[in-house]
Amino acid sequence: MATRQHDFIVSAISRKIKLNGFKIIYLDGRYQDIEIEKPDIPPKILNHRPDIVGVKNELFIIGEAKTKNDLCCQRSKQQFIDFYNITSANPENRFIIGIPMSAIDSLAHLLNELGLAETKQIEILSIPDILLPEEHEI
Repeated sequence: MATRQHDFIVSAISRKIKLNGFKIIYLDGRYQDIEIEKPDIPPKILNHRPDIVGVKNELFIIGEAKTKNDLCCQRSKQQFIDFYNITSANPENRFIIGIPMSAIDSLAHLLNELGLAETKQIEILSIPDILLPEEHEI
């Protein structure tokens, strides 16, 4: 089960997706914060289910929310590689990673380690920690 912080970050990613003119077609999380009608659960992409997917014409955006503790696990590393590889098929596709602002340095280090630091496909959405709900509010 996702934490409230994770759900908040997914909501912020959804806003960015909509502001860029994309329609949300898949969502794994609390849809009530994002859409009136429940979107379908995303299909697995190379063994991973993204948090949110938006489309516009032939283009798509994959959104993935991570809390600070998520960044150190092997699963997140593999998700970043796999989601980047899928989005890189078209230079107009995007992969949005949403994180707490306090995790920006950790994410930069991780993306550098994975060879993804200088890619145009990846957008980082950092949320000020003060806006995030406390973890114990799950």
